[in-house]
Amino acid sequence: MESSRAGSAGSPGTGGIRDNIQKAIDDLRSAGEKATGEVRSNIDSAVQRLRDASDEATSRASDQVSSWRETLERTTEDVRKELGKLGVRTQISLDALEEISQELDERRKQLSSQ
Repeated sequence: MESSRAGSAGSPGTGGIRDNIQKAIDDLRSAGEKATGEVRSNIDSAVQRLRDASDEATSRASDQVSSWRETLERTTEDVRKELGKLGVRTQISLDALEEISQELDERRKQLSSQ
C-alpha cells in the first residue's frame, strides 16, 4: 500500500485535493503576472500560504498513516482483515477501488512467492 499512497500526496487518495491546490496556485500565479503593487504582493503571499498549508497537510497525513501502520502491525490477523474490509467498504470512487485492487494483486504475488 505504501508505494501507491506515496504518489498521491500523502494520502491515501489525496490526489484530487493536491490537484485542486496546485490549480489554485497556478490560477493565482497567472493573476499575479497581470497584477502590480500591493495586489501582486497579496497574490504572492497567498501562493506561499497555499504551498505551506499543502506541505503541512501532506506531512500530517504522512504522520497519521505511519501511526496507523504501527497500530496495524500490532493487531491480530482477524482485526487487520476486518479493518481491510471496512476500508474497502468506505471507498467512494472506482479509482480508489482500482488502486486497492492493484495493491491486493501485488500482495498476493508477494505472499505466493514466499
